[in-house]
Order: sequence, then C-alpha cells, then structure tokens
Amino acid sequence: MHKNQDTHTDTVFIRDLTLNMSVGIYDNERQDKQRVVINIAMAVPSNEGKPLNSINDVVSYEHVVLRIKDIADEQHFDLLESFAERIAEACLLDKNVLSVSVKVEKPDIFQECSAVGIEIIRQ
Repeated sequence: MHKNQDTHTDTVFIRDLTLNMSVGIYDNERQDKQRVVINIAMAVPSNEGKPLNSINDVVSYEHVVLRIKDIADEQHFDLLESFAERIAEACLLDKNVLSVSVKVEKPDIFQECSAVGIEIIRQ
C-alpha cells in the first residue's frame, strides 16, 4: 500500500528501545535471550495548524512501543531482518504513518564494534 506523502511532515521517533529477546541462527542464540536495540523514525503528516487535543490526533509512540514488545515476545526470530520487517509492517498499519525507518541492532556480538544490525525504510 502506497501512501501519498505531503511535502510537510513531522517525525515521530523511538530511540534506543532495548529489549531482551530470542533472535539469531546459532544454538546459543536460540537458548538465551540477547539484547537488541531498536530505533524507529516515522514520517507523519505535519501537525502544524491542526488542533491537537487528544492522543487520537497523533501517532502514539506508546502504542508503537507496546506493539514492538509484543512482536519481540511472540516468537524466536532467526534474522534481525525478519524482526525489522514485522516492526515496519506494524507501524504502517497506522493510516497516519507515511513511511518508517527501522534500525535493529545487536550490541553484544563483537567486541571490536559497538553493534551490528539492519536498517530498513518502508512506505
């Protein structure tokens, strides 16, 4: 589904949501949960000049965080890519989300770098 994107947008973001979850292709990753850091940026229609009187007037980052937690708890993910796609799909269910950037990282895999992961952008 493609959504028309106005030239005036705002960004709703979630920064450094850190969850312990079951992800990875190796046996030890299937047995033990590991830290995953999630960053989301959602392009939404500009709120400029709109009456903003209730949570129903905006995209709720609380709702998005709760949904991400549910997705993380639903199953084991072999790949971060699959997890990122599920998050993007969930965000885009909100008719006010025009596009979403999802960045998912494993910070504890290699000592030589701060994190490895995937970043996707979907409309």
